[in-house]
Amino acid sequence: MWTDVKGITATMRRKLVDAGSQVIDRSPLLSATLRTLWKWRRLFWRWRLSTTSEYRQVQVRDTSATFAVSTRSELVRSTQLGGERHVLAALLEDLDGDEVVWDVGACVGTYSCLIARRLTTGQVVGFEPEPMNRRRLRENLLDNAANERWQISPYALSDHSGNASLASEFREFGAGHHYLTEADTDVTVETRRGDDLVREGLSPPNVLKIDVQGVELQVLTGLWETLPDVNVVYLEVHTSKCQRYGYTADDVETRLVEAGFTIEELQGPTNYRADIYFIRATR
Repeated sequence: MWTDVKGITATMRRKLVDAGSQVIDRSPLLSATLRTLWKWRRLFWRWRLSTTSEYRQVQVRDTSATFAVSTRSELVRSTQLGGERHVLAALLEDLDGDEVVWDVGACVGTYSCLIARRLTTGQVVGFEPEPMNRRRLRENLLDNAANERWQISPYALSDHSGNASLASEFREFGAGHHYLTEADTDVTVETRRGDDLVREGLSPPNVLKIDVQGVELQVLTGLWETLPDVNVVYLEVHTSKCQRYGYTADDVETRLVEAGFTIEELQGPTNYRADIYFIRATR
């Protein structure tokens, strides 16, 4: 295992996070305190929403984009960038401008819009199966970049083609945490293998960004024939959520290494989200 800048291996850090989560789960006082803090946090962001304008501009180094803001989730995204500003900055720095970038799990376009603004002759393909977020993704891209710089796909990338239910804790523009499930929900989406889409004519990616709430391994498996032509992968690994699908974060890393990538772990999210870490995989 490689070591991050603080000298703590990725595996050690994940074990520490897991241990801390177990302590909280077993302590009624700590759990109640965290619930109270979360309630006040939600009230704070609702107040911020009532005082903000309809649009917000986001600047990441020398690239900027404008995003519609009508919900608390959108305000938090446009303000905190999911704690991923450093990841966005690194990805944008990797672009020359002529790449095809697949943004898998595009949500309302935090990555897609900034990428489209950065591109000169390339194109970003935003994959977003959730209908509300896909609608806002289109609106945001229309506001930020010429049509030839972007494309939207409604598919949920996976290791097989078919249909699946999409579950979510709540729904509004900008809400995240949507995940594929076998349980019945009122949102049915079509799953596709990335390799199949490429064979059908979709431009293959040079750069991949993946944030799919635990389905990382399935996405990589469905792109196995295409991965040799991918130069860099930015991937958000969900250490707990991937267990819904019967694998571990180490399995994701192994799949990337098998595909010929060298893995670098980036700084974790700056907004203290637990159970995730970021990978930059390069050739």
